[in-house]
Amino acid sequence: MLSLLDIVNHYFGYLNINGRVKNRIFSVVCLLGDFYLLYKSIYYFRAAAIGRGVLNLLVFLILLYFALMNLYFYYRGKNAIVDVSPYVEKALGGDPNAPHPLNGLSAKPKVISQIQPATGLFEEQDLLPTELTMTAEQTEKLTTLVNQLIESGYISLNYSGLDDQDIYQQAQKFQRPIYAIGDKVAIPFYELKQVDQQWLLYGGINAIAKEPLATIKTVGLTPVQQLATDYQLAVAHTWLVGGPHKIAGRSGVVEGHDPYQLMVQIAYQKRS
Repeated sequence: MLSLLDIVNHYFGYLNINGRVKNRIFSVVCLLGDFYLLYKSIYYFRAAAIGRGVLNLLVFLILLYFALMNLYFYYRGKNAIVDVSPYVEKALGGDPNAPHPLNGLSAKPKVISQIQPATGLFEEQDLLPTELTMTAEQTEKLTTLVNQLIESGYISLNYSGLDDQDIYQQAQKFQRPIYAIGDKVAIPFYELKQVDQQWLLYGGINAIAKEPLATIKTVGLTPVQQLATDYQLAVAHTWLVGGPHKIAGRSGVVEGHDPYQLMVQIAYQKRS
């Protein structure tokens, strides 16, 4: 059973799945695996090995209880009334002063990530989101850029100074992961270039170290080549999102990691 869970976890690592959905799937898999102990206990009873049968049956019932509590939490978004896991955590060394997950405390104000304009100011109504494509080489260049920004101190993976209790409260309130870099971080330099009929997004720690990070496919719902015929285009914002994160588990935070991605807004103006 442990080998099966390891295989499932291994293949999930290749997929960009929301942490809460992944935990739901694991909860079902673990519940099904628990019934193997029931099978073993019946086998021992039939073989007149009463002691082993009783032991396996007790372990089955205990694991069944926690598996059901796990299912209730991840599918209902709250602890069951009969769930003792928060108290078990405290008994095993958790903070005795930590609030129960259902005590209704409100989360602290939402963390605002650093956002800085690099190409000027634009009216909000003149901005459109984009759809990007990235090659393996561009993905590697983005990873290199992220590492440079972390090493230089431009990006801090400290969850804006929040402790696990604050992160848990925010994750519960917003029902989404809380990322170590914040919601999003503007990269220091970015620009748009047309190269061989493609519109490439360049970025870097500065203008000298810029590299092609992505290809613009559409702006809004319009292909970028078609829009560029009648409009002037410029990159208004380029944000980095993703990376290490924490979500609300049954009685504490659970760590995860999403691939780093780019979020881009393009400014457009009618050609004269």
